Amino acid sequence: MSEYLDTAQAAKELNITVASIYKIVNLEDPAKRLDPVNRVTHKGDGGYRFTREEIERIKPAYVKEDLTSAQAAKRIGRSTTYIHQLFKKGLPYYEAEFRGKRTYFIKKSDLEIFATNNPDSGKYDTIYDRKSKVYLFQPYRWGNRLARVCSMKRLNRNRIEVMLQVSTDERIPLERAIDEGWKPAVTITDRKAITSYGYAVFEFPLPITPDSVIYAIIDEFFKLIGPANLRIQIGEFIQVEVKKSVLTGILPATHPDMIDKLKTFIRSGEITPKFDGTLIDTGLSPVTFYLPEKEKAKLVGKAEEANKTLQEWLESTVSEAVEKEDRI
Repeated sequence: MSEYLDTAQAAKELNITVASIYKIVNLEDPAKRLDPVNRVTHKGDGGYRFTREEIERIKPAYVKEDLTSAQAAKRIGRSTTYIHQLFKKGLPYYEAEFRGKRTYFIKKSDLEIFATNNPDSGKYDTIYDRKSKVYLFQPYRWGNRLARVCSMKRLNRNRIEVMLQVSTDERIPLERAIDEGWKPAVTITDRKAITSYGYAVFEFPLPITPDSVIYAIIDEFFKLIGPANLRIQIGEFIQVEVKKSVLTGILPATHPDMIDKLKTFIRSGEITPKFDGTLIDTGLSPVTFYLPEKEKAKLVGKAEEANKTLQEWLESTVSEAVEKEDRI
């Protein structure tokens, strides 16, 4: 008796998403098309069903032993962009047709050699450690001196590497700083994650001194909004993404300079003073529409080809269309 697999089981066997199953069921190329045994009756059956033989037939087109750049990134705990940067620096790779598009591949042995020669490659930046309550840019004091946490890298689930900027040209490990007598000047408590979609985006200039008002603003973000609702990247400037929230107690009468700075450095979203504080709004509103199942699968496929979520792909596509219309 034949073994039948549903869409979730087929997706697992082929190492693709369920949405991709719906896409490849309708491919024109028979060599890459996954043919269900119940194409006509699948809705009444509660979904597609596939024979084991059919899964094995097309598996070579969708499953490879070597790692994609995304899989390699996940294996060493880094981003896909980081892997692509390694290609430019000499990490061996090759390009091949896979799942309908040109894809970069890395041999597992080459990645293992790199990881052995670069033991720090698995570190990744973070902004908060729940166990120690340390957060990025947290102020520390020793007597009348002020320092800031300048770097946080997670080594594994239980270990984190934190550096403290104690002077313009000196950074020391936080453990050493605490032994010397440095103590946190500000502490925070965990806050629940905000479930609303999207972020307001700020771009702050890099502060010169540890007592900068920019750091004071970010301190308020951590205290009043919470690290679960923030994303921070440091480059030529400090980019801070903030979930829709209220800075309770930050009012025009008591904090006019801070509110002016928020309005000056916001790049996406809105700042609105309220009776109880200052609202940071994403400026986003939902749009709901319905598509036939096949059309939705096509959109999901295009998003995957662009290495984006469906939301990200739709946002960029709509923005490009609007800009094109404006130019016309």
